[in-house]
Amino acid sequence: MALHVIASFTSRPESIDEVRDLLIGLVEPIRNDPGCIQCDLVSREGNELELLFIEQWHGPQELDRHLADPHIAAVVQRAAPLLARPFSLDRFTAVG
Repeated sequence: MALHVIASFTSRPESIDEVRDLLIGLVEPIRNDPGCIQCDLVSREGNELELLFIEQWHGPQELDRHLADPHIAAVVQRAAPLLARPFSLDRFTAVG
């Protein structure tokens, strides 16, 4: 069963350009990860500081493998001081 993921990043106002660029740089590599079905980076309408990855994975093992990738960890670590709060990652499964 597919796993749906929402990863939320809220930038500090003075850091939005850098945060956006860091996250945009992850979109294609994530889409090319084995097990990734979908990956989109969106901003909340009316709040450009909130950026969300909306992803779909074949399963939790593929997502866990992706999250353990050193490149992903490095970008998240680089973004951390630029964020207004720590990023969050929520997992969902379809119910209908």
